[in-house]
Amino acid sequence: MVHRTRVNTGGSLADDTLNFEDLGPLVANERKRRGLSLRDAAKDAGVPFNTLARVERGHLPDLVKFKRLVEWSGADVAQFFERRERTVTTPEVVAQHLQTDPSLSDDAANRIAGLVSDLYQALAQPRHVTAAHLRAARTLRPDAARSVASLVADLQDAVRERGPRGTQEGV
Repeated sequence: MVHRTRVNTGGSLADDTLNFEDLGPLVANERKRRGLSLRDAAKDAGVPFNTLARVERGHLPDLVKFKRLVEWSGADVAQFFERRERTVTTPEVVAQHLQTDPSLSDDAANRIAGLVSDLYQALAQPRHVTAAHLRAARTLRPDAARSVASLVADLQDAVRERGPRGTQEGV
C-alpha cells in the first residue's frame, strides 16, 4: 500500500504558498516599501514599465518577467506553486508511528521498523503494470487489436479476482 503526503521539496521554500493573484499586491507593496515610482521599479526589476503597471492591476506577465518580479520582490518563485507530493510506503508510515510511540526507545523503534520493512519487501506483491500505446491511425493492425483484446481480458480477470469493491474472493 502506498500513501501520499505533502512534503517540502525546496530548500528555501517558505511555509506559506502564494496564489498568482498575490503577485500584484506583492510587487506593489515592495515598490512602495522601496519608495520607487512605477518607472523606477520597472527599471530596477528589469521589466518594461507597462508590464509592471499591468501586474499591479492584476494581470500576469510571461514566465521570465514573472520570475524577475517575484525575485525583485524578495519572494521565492516556488511559493507560487503547489508543493510536490512524495509517495510514502507503508513501512515508512509504520516507522513514523513507531518513532512517536513513548513506550519504545529509539533503538527498539528502529529495530521493529526494520523488521516490518524486511517483511513487507518479502511479502508484498508488486503491482503488475501493463502499458498500452494506441496511435491515432485510420486502421488498427491485427496484432494491435489482439494486444488490446488480451489487455481487456486481463483487466476483466483481475476485476473478477478482486470481487465486490476490490476485496479478494475466497480470502
